[in-house]
Amino acid sequence: MDEKKAPFPFNMIESMMPRYPMIAVVGWMIVLLSILIGATALSSAQAAFYSDAKAVREAAAAGSAFAQANVTAHVIETWVPQFKFVGLGLGLMAIGMALGSIAKALRRMGQVLASHIPAELRPAMPPIPRRVRIFQLSTLMGVMILLAALVVGIVLANGVVPSYFNHSIAAELNPAQPGSGLLAQLAVVSSFADWLNPLRMIGMAFLFSGITLALTVIIGTLRAQAAMLVRLQGGEGA
Repeated sequence: MDEKKAPFPFNMIESMMPRYPMIAVVGWMIVLLSILIGATALSSAQAAFYSDAKAVREAAAAGSAFAQANVTAHVIETWVPQFKFVGLGLGLMAIGMALGSIAKALRRMGQVLASHIPAELRPAMPPIPRRVRIFQLSTLMGVMILLAALVVGIVLANGVVPSYFNHSIAAELNPAQPGSGLLAQLAVVSSFADWLNPLRMIGMAFLFSGITLALTVIIGTLRAQAAMLVRLQGGEGA
């Protein structure tokens, strides 16, 4: 009754499924840490930047306290949302893994039940549904997309974002001329959210699709076992 070992990468996914409580805890910790960073570092940077009049803030030179506070605020706003979505993604992955563990346990129960049926009446065990592999791949793909978004956010937060905002707004940023490096950086800073946010949503869509498919696998397994019990009760096993 032993199942054939799943091929790579499904064997890796199935070996991780029993660890879904630990993955859920890590996801919650990431989300809570993101909230903590926003409530402390981000709020402090914004409070420091907006502590004086607009003219004073915009006239502050590169490297000044106002410029550094502006840099800190934009850097945090660049990578922390990506970090938070990784935590949410791990929480959803934990749900998918828990459902996968339930489906796997139900299949084993069906094998045990079938082993008590006389050989001449024993129904053949159905193959593992293709939806199992699809939901596993969907879950893995969703987490990988969220991690890719985090990597992009970290690269931006350590590159173009601080490089652009560490300038005097009035003296350097506002007078920047066409073709200048500052305007090229502004184009990146202004546009990355337009594609990075939808990328995160694609990752979340993969995760929710995986959860939905896992539920359909559980429902299908329960229906198959119920049908087998009905057949036995109907006299085929008498």
